[in-house]
Amino acid sequence: MDETRIDNWLLGDWYQATDFLLLNGSNLPELFQQDNEIYEYNQGKSSDCTIYSAMGAVSDLWNYKFSDEEIREINELSYTMWRIRWNGRYVFKAVDCVRKRWNNNKALVDKYWKIASYRIDLRDNELVDEILDKWYTLCSGYQWNAKYNADFLVDGQLDGSKFDNKTYWHAVSRRKVDWKRCIKDNYSWRTYKWEERNIYEVIPTCEKMVDDDTYYANAYLFTKVKEDNYEELKRLESFKTTLITAMECNSELRHLTNDSEYKDWLHEINETHRKKMVDIGNEIEKCR
Repeated sequence: MDETRIDNWLLGDWYQATDFLLLNGSNLPELFQQDNEIYEYNQGKSSDCTIYSAMGAVSDLWNYKFSDEEIREINELSYTMWRIRWNGRYVFKAVDCVRKRWNNNKALVDKYWKIASYRIDLRDNELVDEILDKWYTLCSGYQWNAKYNADFLVDGQLDGSKFDNKTYWHAVSRRKVDWKRCIKDNYSWRTYKWEERNIYEVIPTCEKMVDDDTYYANAYLFTKVKEDNYEELKRLESFKTTLITAMECNSELRHLTNDSEYKDWLHEINETHRKKMVDIGNEIEKCR
């Protein structure tokens, strides 16, 4: 098989302003230490890399293997959520799709819990390591060319970080294996010298890979949420996200205005917003 060719099925890096957002470790939901069980899938020649990226993360979260029938259901659901048939999609849309299908499945929710998803910035190495060190899996995308594959296929390690003249876009899962930062791909038939699995180690930091325009900056994390707390958590997280946007807008207005009285008012408003953020954080903790 041609190891250097993967179809281009990722549309790019984009996100919603309404995404639940993890800004730093202090915003991190309580993450229970996961085990190191790893679930792999094979997307074959399909255009579904973003779907498999999200499913792989949920499978690692719950030690749950999606059946072929479930995968078909999730894939069909994706076409009702702004996806064009025979085209790729954004990672955040696939995360939304898999989360929606899981949370609307009573049998799964009764046996397990509901799930929430959060967006993080891969340039925050400390936050990324905090998440990965608890054996959580992140969904993310990257852009590359044949030199990228030629790098990691030699020894199961990606040593380089910059690959110009990008020709492919792809979505994968990202996690730690034996405390090494790794990519878990969606081609379970393909193995490398290290681990003999469809997993390879990434030596440069995520921040370096983003700065060198290989990784996209946004990644997504799934967490467990008790069913009776999910709607309240959604409300609080939306409240928090809107407050963050409001504070950013107020700061920009304060920078632009020459009216000192108006500046003072904007400052006071943001101080009130910051106090409310603390209250929201305390309420979110009660939901977990």
